[in-house]
Amino acid sequence: MKCIKCEGDLVLVRVGDVEVDQCDTCHGIWFDSGELAKIVGAKDVEALRTRAVAEKDAEKRRKASDLKRASCPRCKGEGKLVQVASVTADIHIDTCAVCGGEWLDSGELWIVRNEGFSRKVAAFFRKVLDM
Repeated sequence: MKCIKCEGDLVLVRVGDVEVDQCDTCHGIWFDSGELAKIVGAKDVEALRTRAVAEKDAEKRRKASDLKRASCPRCKGEGKLVQVASVTADIHIDTCAVCGGEWLDSGELWIVRNEGFSRKVAAFFRKVLDM
């Protein structure tokens, strides 16, 4: 499968019992419906991290890729991906309204994983303070 954001190829990467598609050039990641939720909660995502670019380059590349609109690679262009903005982070999760697949640009997975952790910590402290 070709990358939706650049000229690279999407290659299968196994994370636990989930196989996702990661671009060998821009390092964006395609998640079929429901896979992102499993990966966000996974303990070990090193298979994806080792393929990511250096942190200093990831931010610049992520912002450039984030602006590009794309068609769903699973639906073969039937639906344009909709950019769903994150409430607490400066990212968009490109989402297919037809099949539910999601695309994260390079570096965004780490932002989403940290964002989820931050929410859990904030919820914990709100609960403690309300006691």
